[in-house]
Amino acid sequence: MHYVKLVNFKCAFLLCVFALFLAATGALALESNELSSEQDYFREIPQVFAVSRLPQKPQDTSGANTLIDREYIQASGARTLSDLFVGIPGFQVGLSDGGRPVVAYHGFSGQISQRMQVFVDGRSLYAPYMFGGVDWSSVSVPLDEIERIEIHRGSNSAAFGANAFLSVIQIYTRAAVQATGASAHIRQGNNGIADRSVRFGRSSDDVQWRVVASQQGDQGLINRSDNFKTESVDFKAEYQKSVNQSLILIGGANKGHFGEGLQNSIADPVRDDNKSSTFAHLKFKELVDDGQEWSLSSSLTQDKGYDTYQVPLLSGGAVNISKTRQANRFSLEYQHFRSLSQSLRASWGGAGNLEEVQSFDLFSTDAKQKNLAWRIYFNQEWTPLNSLTFNAGGLFEKDLFSPQQFAPRFSANWKPSSNQVFKLGYSSAFRTPSLFEQKSDWRVRDVNNQTLYIKYLSRGGLVPEHIRAKDLVYQAQWAPLGLSLDVRLFKEELSSLITRELYQLSGGTNSSTVAYDLRNSASVSQHGSEYQLSWRPFSGSTIYLSEYRANTGSINSSLQLSAPQSSSSLAWMHRAENGFSLFTSYARTGSMTWLGESTAAGEQKLLSMSLQKAFKLDHASLRTSLTWRRPIGHFVEYRELQYMPRSVWLGVQIDH
Repeated sequence: MHYVKLVNFKCAFLLCVFALFLAATGALALESNELSSEQDYFREIPQVFAVSRLPQKPQDTSGANTLIDREYIQASGARTLSDLFVGIPGFQVGLSDGGRPVVAYHGFSGQISQRMQVFVDGRSLYAPYMFGGVDWSSVSVPLDEIERIEIHRGSNSAAFGANAFLSVIQIYTRAAVQATGASAHIRQGNNGIADRSVRFGRSSDDVQWRVVASQQGDQGLINRSDNFKTESVDFKAEYQKSVNQSLILIGGANKGHFGEGLQNSIADPVRDDNKSSTFAHLKFKELVDDGQEWSLSSSLTQDKGYDTYQVPLLSGGAVNISKTRQANRFSLEYQHFRSLSQSLRASWGGAGNLEEVQSFDLFSTDAKQKNLAWRIYFNQEWTPLNSLTFNAGGLFEKDLFSPQQFAPRFSANWKPSSNQVFKLGYSSAFRTPSLFEQKSDWRVRDVNNQTLYIKYLSRGGLVPEHIRAKDLVYQAQWAPLGLSLDVRLFKEELSSLITRELYQLSGGTNSSTVAYDLRNSASVSQHGSEYQLSWRPFSGSTIYLSEYRANTGSINSSLQLSAPQSSSSLAWMHRAENGFSLFTSYARTGSMTWLGESTAAGEQKLLSMSLQKAFKLDHASLRTSLTWRRPIGHFVEYRELQYMPRSVWLGVQIDH
C-alpha cells in the first residue's frame, strides 16, 4: 500500500511539474480562438451548460468535464448507454445481471447508482425506491437520438442539489427538427442479441416532432438465468410559439422482463422480474436576448416493479415472496440565467420534488410513503481579466426528513495563455437518504402472515451524507499537434455515509431477534489523479488515452474495497472520406468489490472493435456495422460465478 501511494504521489507530482513548466515557459503555447481541452476529448463543442446552469466556455467552467458527442456514440458501436462510460477517467461500469448495468464514479456503488445525478433533457432519472439512485435499465431514449452527453467529473450539489454527490451526467437528445423523416435500425448477434428501433418524424414552420419505438435483448451473463428484453417508446415535440419562445413536450415508456434466480435454487428460483417506467416532461423556454434566458419545466415519472415467487417450507406449504412496488416522482423547476455586465453572469432558480413509494414488501404497509423537497440555488461567473475567471455558487435544500442543507462551490481559473487553464476548486455536496433508508420495514412472512424473520427495520433519524472535495485541474490544447490534455488531482472527504448494521430488536419475535438497519456510520477519504488525452495524428483519426489512480482509506472495509485503485483505457477512432470508419478500444479496471457483494470482481479487461461503412443512396443513407466485444481473461463480472460472454453483432441502419 505504501508503494502504491508513493507511485500515485510521484505521478501526480510529475504531472503538476509538467503543467507548470508549460505554463511558465509557454512551450507549444500557440494561440487558438477556443480552448478545447476537455470538449476536444471527443469533439469541439463551444459551450457547456451542465456545470453552472448557464452556457460557459469550457475553460471558464468549474472542475473537470468530459463531453461525448454524436459522432463518438455512433462510431463506438455501443448497444447501451452505460457502454459509453467505459474508459471515461474515474468511472466504473458493470453488469449486476443481464440488462442491469451499474455505473459509478470513484466507486461506492451497489446495484443502483445512488451517488450520482443523471438527467435527460433536464429531467432527473433518480428513482426513489430502495436505496434511491439511477436505474439504467429503465432509460427509454435510444442511443441514436442522443446529441451529446456532458459529464461533470466531481461533486455539484451547488447547482443540482441532493444526489449530485460524486458526479453529474447530462444527456441531451437531438432536437425534433433534426430527426425528421424515417429511420430503421437492426442489430443481430450471438448470445441472443436482438435490437430493433424505428423512428418517424415530421417538421413544419412552427411544430416539429419525432417518435421512436425500440426493442433490445440478449441472453445475459454466463452462469446465470438472466436473459432480458426491453421495449421502449420515446416521443419529442417542439412548438415554436415565436422567435424567442418555445414549448417542448417529451414523453416515453419502457417495460422490461429480466431473468432472475439460479438453477436448482429453492430460495432463489428462476423467474422473471417485470419492470416498467413512464414519464412526461413539459418545458417552456424564453430567450429574452443574447445574454438572458429563463425556463419553467414540470415532469412526472412513474416506476413499477413486479417480482413474485414461492419458497417451499420443510414443514409444508410455502412462503409467498412478492416484490412489488410503485414509485412516483413529480418535479417543478424554474431556472434563469442572465449577463449582469460584461464581466459578470449568473444563474438562479428553484425546484420542488414530491416522491411517493408504495410497497408492502419494503414497508409492511400499502400506504404511500412520501417525501417533499424544495431547493433554491445561485451561481455566478465573474471574469475581471481575460486570464482570470471566478465561479461561485451555492444551494439551499430541505425535505421532510432531513435538516436544511447548504452546498457551496468555488473555483478560480487562471489562463496563462489562450490554450491553457488551471482550475483550483472547492465544493461541498450531499446525498439525502431515500424513503427506504428512513422508513424500511422489510420482513418475510409465512402463509399465515406471521413474521419469520426481519431483513431491515429502520430506526429513522438519518441525516444526509456529505462530501468535501478539493481539486486542481489543468487543461490544454496544442492545435498544430492535434493534442488535448485534461488532468485532475483530487482529494475527497466523505462523511456520514449510510451503511447497514445489525442490531438487537427490543422484544424481537419468536424467530427473529436481530435485524439490519441503515446508519450514518462511515467515512471515507480518497485522493488521487486522473487524466484524459486526445491526439489527432492525421485527418479523420483520433487516439484517446485516459487513466485514473486513487488511494481510498476507511475503517469500513466494504467502502474501501468498492473503489478500484486504478483504471485505464486506450481507444482509436478513424473515419475515412469514403464512409468507412473504425473504432477500437481497450479498457482495464482494477479489482473492486461492489457494495452489497461478498466477493471481489477481479481486474476487468475489455477489448472492443467496431467496423462501419456508410453508403449514400438516391433518397436515403445506409450504414452497416460489425461490432465485436471480448473480455480478456476469465474475470468475474460484478459477483462470483458469473462472467461476461464474448459478443459479436451485425447492424444495419437506413435513414430516409
